[in-house]
Amino acid sequence: MGLPLFASLIINIGLLFIVFGQSKRIKTLREENKRTLPYEKDQELIKLVREKINTVGDIKTVKFLRETTGMSMIDAKQFVDEMKNQ
Repeated sequence: MGLPLFASLIINIGLLFIVFGQSKRIKTLREENKRTLPYEKDQELIKLVREKINTVGDIKTVKFLRETTGMSMIDAKQFVDEMKNQ
């Protein structure tokens, strides 16, 4: 194995680590972005949440909110509680 081939192999392995590290970082940033994006309490969402509370209950409604809007557990629970108290 010649020196240029060995050096090329080392460089490729290093670049592979960099690519995997960057893809992991991008995934993390996308997840953070979902959580930090502001959600709008529009009338359609309010109507849908009230309907879900009445049909499937609080826990499933919180899960629905988390999956569709990217809300945190606390934000989704507070939103459901707010809709129940109105």
